[in-house]
Amino acid sequence: TRVRRMTRDADALALPAETLAEQLFGSHLQANMLLIGAAYQHGCLPLRADSIERAIELNGAAAESNVAAFRWGRAVVARPELLAESGAGEREPDSGHERSLADLLERYETELVAYQDAGYAAGYAADVQSVAAIVQERLGAGGIEIANAYADGLYKLMAYKDEYEVARLHLDVVERARREAEFGADARVKVLLHPPLLRSLGMKRKLRVGRSAMPLFRVLRGSKRLRGTAFDPFGRTEIRRLERALIDEYRALVAQALDELAPATAAVVLQIVQLPDMVRGYEQVKLANVERMRERAEELLAQLTAPAAGEAVLELIPARG
Repeated sequence: TRVRRMTRDADALALPAETLAEQLFGSHLQANMLLIGAAYQHGCLPLRADSIERAIELNGAAAESNVAAFRWGRAVVARPELLAESGAGEREPDSGHERSLADLLERYETELVAYQDAGYAAGYAADVQSVAAIVQERLGAGGIEIANAYADGLYKLMAYKDEYEVARLHLDVVERARREAEFGADARVKVLLHPPLLRSLGMKRKLRVGRSAMPLFRVLRGSKRLRGTAFDPFGRTEIRRLERALIDEYRALVAQALDELAPATAAVVLQIVQLPDMVRGYEQVKLANVERMRERAEELLAQLTAPAAGEAVLELIPARG
């Protein structure tokens, strides 16, 4: 909506590139090339199509699939009926109503076991199931969107990206396979690191490391049980303390909102449950977004607990007799 408001709405083109890439190629990696193809066909790139394809081929990384993605991006704009013929684009991204809470819990529990341990994941699941039971009692089947949003929001806050998690993700075999598929097995990888601990000590620039980072990442991945304990060497920075505190802050906020949950207030409660979506970015950007989230939480709680207009009028009418 913001993009359309700030540009020429009639000329705007929206494309679910990641969904299409996964449907057409079984991976999200071709999403950017789909967008380039769509942008070219829409008249936004002053280049020749054969020049773009030649550049892709010269780059050599997954050239065949990237050329195909570029052509599919053009097709989406030039002949959208091809998507229907191919079966791509028929399924919209999952919405809160379509997703199963059981499926979400299964996926997020698996991720949290890898992130920390089984106890951490079990605590998450118990918390989500407790909220889902309250929502079910108050709203019936119509409350699934709130339950799913809570599963998303709590997971997002509990799986914050700290040093241990960054190390684990860099060592993940699936991510490594995707990287090699796109850039080749012999691609040289450089990792740019700017840990909050070193930044707090005055380091202004990022560390640039190559293969030497892998042993360090293995040590960090094996040390994840230190996360949040008194022995956590990274846990005393402002951002890490905030990330840990946000988990319980969010739980308390949702509990307060659920006290007011009814069919008439469900829309506002849903907005409260979705507030972790505002917590984006890193370091100072993230800190600023947390403040924005807290301000929005106060506004929504005020809406939730404000008396209805009719009730306010009745209080002003003096009793007769």
